[in-house]
Amino acid sequence: MDPQPTTLDLSDMPPHARMELLDFYEFLRQKYGGEQNVSSPKPQTRTKAFAAFLAEPVPVEKITKFSREDLHERG
Repeated sequence: MDPQPTTLDLSDMPPHARMELLDFYEFLRQKYGGEQNVSSPKPQTRTKAFAAFLAEPVPVEKITKFSREDLHERG
């Protein structure tokens, strides 16, 4: 079954609902796009980007350590 192009009328939807629908549409295109989907990055590109992210230290002003009792305090 070959899908036909369809036009949807979104004019009666609020802007946030339109954005949510467009996001979901892009998700489905990426998930089911198959060979036609050329927008997804190759695994090697993602690996390099992640390695670059890990190479840079993340600045933290102050680290607060909590005890187990502090974390599970009953109020």
